[in-house]
Amino acid sequence: MMYEDQLVVYYSDQRDPAHGQKLVHQTSTNMLKWTAPVDDVAYGNFTYRPGMTTVSQLPLGNWIMTYEFYGAVEADFAVYYRISNNPLTFNNSVGRPIIATDGSVPVSSPYNVWTPVGGSLGTIVVSCGTFSEVFVNHNLGAPGAWTKVSTPEGISYTRSLRVLPDEAQILITGGGQLGGENNTVTTSSIDITPVGPKLAQCNAPAGYGGK
Repeated sequence: MMYEDQLVVYYSDQRDPAHGQKLVHQTSTNMLKWTAPVDDVAYGNFTYRPGMTTVSQLPLGNWIMTYEFYGAVEADFAVYYRISNNPLTFNNSVGRPIIATDGSVPVSSPYNVWTPVGGSLGTIVVSCGTFSEVFVNHNLGAPGAWTKVSTPEGISYTRSLRVLPDEAQILITGGGQLGGENNTVTTSSIDITPVGPKLAQCNAPAGYGGK
């Protein structure tokens, strides 16, 4: 990600002997010299394992990071998120679980995007590895404001999301289940405007190289 003329690379790090795994970032202005790793999510319990960072910019100068959290009280690998006014200081923010209004907790391999469609504050959309639905928030990530939206896309390990040019359509792409023996690449789109989701889907064989 580019931020203030720096390339920011986020990743999961297992090199610190004080942490089984933590989330960090490094920055560079020339891709040759890099800063030392900076903690983004680092818990005091060695067995805790946050992983799979995704970061999106929000309005009003904020940023959201989603990650899976082994060690969460809600569920192993529950999807957590942090909101920060600086994408380089997430470790100063509070980690919160995503809990939908119906009590559902997304688990594993999260991915997030933000679109200006869906209200005055736009919409945060989060995918996970255990629900076909996506989790949306129209209030900049406020706890208690997460709801589920149905999609035609099946459950996949680390589905990706992309906001299409009209900003109302969200493309959801998955490659099948972790460890699956007959996986295919599938792509679906949903319209997240307030009138309700409109669904479309196409499928391609695993390994398809098109865009």
